[in-house]
Amino acid sequence: MKKLMITLPILLVIVFIFFISEFRFTAVSSAKNHSFLENDAELIGEYKVGSSFIFLFKSDKEELYRTVLTEKDGLFYRSNVSTYTPYSSDKIQTAGVLNVSTGNTDATFISIISNDEEVSYIEVGVEPNVKSKRINMGERVTFLFPVSKQIYLLNPTAFNKDGEKLFYYGLPKDTNVFNTDDIKWHKVAE
Repeated sequence: MKKLMITLPILLVIVFIFFISEFRFTAVSSAKNHSFLENDAELIGEYKVGSSFIFLFKSDKEELYRTVLTEKDGLFYRSNVSTYTPYSSDKIQTAGVLNVSTGNTDATFISIISNDEEVSYIEVGVEPNVKSKRINMGERVTFLFPVSKQIYLLNPTAFNKDGEKLFYYGLPKDTNVFNTDDIKWHKVAE
């Protein structure tokens, strides 16, 4: 009985420390407990990469999308990495983006919403590993690669039904001054 009186408080302290450290028993509970996740965040996508997961959340109150990486750590899951993307009124909108390289996970993730009725499909990747997905206006498509690359180096491009390039993701052309807000979808010059 005396051993139980000593062991039980120690176990409770250990469990308490794990939960304070954002360790959880499931990947989704770890992501939902992420310290930067907004209170009204709605889970809109879940993607597995190796033993890790990428979760995409949407917050209408804060008007942003949050991408959260959850990695397995022993018996538990922990979410240490997240990115956010503000809502935009652009014709092509990036809903989520993440490129990460950790001891457990290498991944490049991009989720895209089309608000342009001319856009028929989107391609992402570098030859010979180019992925193509059809998209309709108001829909979201997601690309996930098991390598860590800057998104714009994977040449995300939106095409019409005739295969003509309409938009590209990256830095604007013909300028020498950049900031992070410039990395977005741009209309291809005629």
